[in-house]
Amino acid sequence: MSHESVTGPETQAPRKPETTYAVAIVPGNPDAVFQTACGALREGFTVYVASDGLDPEVHHLLEQVDVRVVDGLEHRLQTDTREVLTDTAKADDVDGLVLCHADETVDFAACRRSLAASSSFAISASDESTSSGRLVGIPAYNEAVGIGSTIIAAQQFADEVVVVDDGSSDDTVAIARDTGATVLEHEENKGKGRALQTFFEYARSSNHESFVVLDGDGQHLPEDIPAVVDPVETEDADVVIGSRYLEGTGADETPFYRRLGQKTLDYLTVGSSGTKLSDTQSGFRAFSPDAVDRLSIQTDGMGVESEMIGNAMDHDLTIDEVAIDVRYEGVDGQTYNPLQHGLRVATFLLQLIRDRHPLAFFGVPGFLCTAAGVTLGVNVILLYNSAGTFAIGRTLGGIFLMIVGVLGVFCGLVLNRMSNMITELKEVSR
Repeated sequence: MSHESVTGPETQAPRKPETTYAVAIVPGNPDAVFQTACGALREGFTVYVASDGLDPEVHHLLEQVDVRVVDGLEHRLQTDTREVLTDTAKADDVDGLVLCHADETVDFAACRRSLAASSSFAISASDESTSSGRLVGIPAYNEAVGIGSTIIAAQQFADEVVVVDDGSSDDTVAIARDTGATVLEHEENKGKGRALQTFFEYARSSNHESFVVLDGDGQHLPEDIPAVVDPVETEDADVVIGSRYLEGTGADETPFYRRLGQKTLDYLTVGSSGTKLSDTQSGFRAFSPDAVDRLSIQTDGMGVESEMIGNAMDHDLTIDEVAIDVRYEGVDGQTYNPLQHGLRVATFLLQLIRDRHPLAFFGVPGFLCTAAGVTLGVNVILLYNSAGTFAIGRTLGGIFLMIVGVLGVFCGLVLNRMSNMITELKEVSR
């Protein structure tokens, strides 16, 4: 093995390692100090914590996870503390520093991007709170089997992951917290619609630029998040639905009974909303801030996917579809019976059709009943003329059908006019 000679002025400086960024934390709530430090470590930051006011137990825990506690800062002003932390980081030859208070919610990904683009050595985490990228929401009910892996995978494509636990009785909440997700809890099971309402309320109070929801049982692949959210982030759409049935998706793994039910629900949704989509029941969706502000979800149960489509159409929001892959094989944790789910959604959609298209809902059956009644009446007349027999049963049946049919058509016409008037009033009030 050959060795290069090294002489004084020609000594070659060692190559500087890859860029190293650090986070300096001013203590506050003891739990918040440790959580913020662990969050920074997970994102690959070196972490400094000022010792001033630091709980002794937290001090010990921080040292166990390789956080540097900077001593000798007792009774200093906060500005002096930050200066000392900055000088300490410079002495350690890090390339940039994020200064934050333990009680702040820090977007570490945004801070890293800002440090890379900034000429300043140190930045404040609070300056990066104006825009926080993607927020992913996962409604969950007894999803302990799949929620952890779903969160970890989603964190690679999101700035924050929020799990809305809908009264789970298993370890869903504990697993979600352990994997670093923000957890919002319902004390009791209230339905997927209510869980999404809770997520939307949280989203409206945040500063994120795009929003994604997906199921927590593992059937949706978080790797598809960038594709689903892209039309929102490029301002080409307000609502994007991840479709399992568009061209470009992988092999369709949907069981036949499930696909048949979904097709039926697709047709009913098209009838209630007036839009043509290939997969109206997909729970993998992306939303723009405008959509989050304007969508008003009223449904507590499983009909929420269809309601959102109709609601988006009412508010003139642009809807797009993007092909996604799903997996059913090996997915555990399904918390509802597919038949019961389908019947509930179908009932909800029929109610939507009744409210949005009363002429079709009442008028079409009314017309058919009237036609059937007339047919029976003609049959009674022909039978009487040919055989001299008067069919009382058919006569009564025909009269009943004609009365019901005429009432149905009349109700459809009146309610349709009322629906149009309400729509016109909404248009005027906008």
